[in-house]
Amino acid sequence: MSKHWLVVLQEQTEKASQRQVAAALGVSASMVNQVLKGTYKGDLDTLRVKVEGHFMHSCVKCPVMGEIPIHECKSNQERPFKSSNPLRVKLFRACRAGCPHSQLENTAKTQRITPVQGQDDERYPLDTQLDYCRRMAQSPAEHAELLERELSRLANRYNALVWAKRHQRNKG
Repeated sequence: MSKHWLVVLQEQTEKASQRQVAAALGVSASMVNQVLKGTYKGDLDTLRVKVEGHFMHSCVKCPVMGEIPIHECKSNQERPFKSSNPLRVKLFRACRAGCPHSQLENTAKTQRITPVQGQDDERYPLDTQLDYCRRMAQSPAEHAELLERELSRLANRYNALVWAKRHQRNKG
């Protein structure tokens, strides 16, 4: 059984000063002090993630960067959009497009997709879209799998809407 993050934090402050541990985590020394005394009134989740990632080596599989410490994942989610950095663009999109580790709302903007014209069933062109995503992704296999899952979900929703529209037309 692994240690609780507060125990690890205490052990680290015994090896080095609270100020050094706080600097390594990117938080204030007073925050570390108050947490250890049990008087901190703020949200402990941010500090927990930083301790788990920095000192306990807890990692997640990022669809863009591969295996990264959990505190870096959290930090990437909090960063604002910056179009001048291609990696930041990919991270911003992945964190908002259904990454299983993201705690953000799924707000990804997708291109408008029209049904294949001239076909009787007006089905979503899933195979065509997946081929396009595979060509454009140029990223790890996990990223392509994430795109495939999202597009499959989108295709199912779209096809259900087409079916409901047809059903209502036939009914009335």
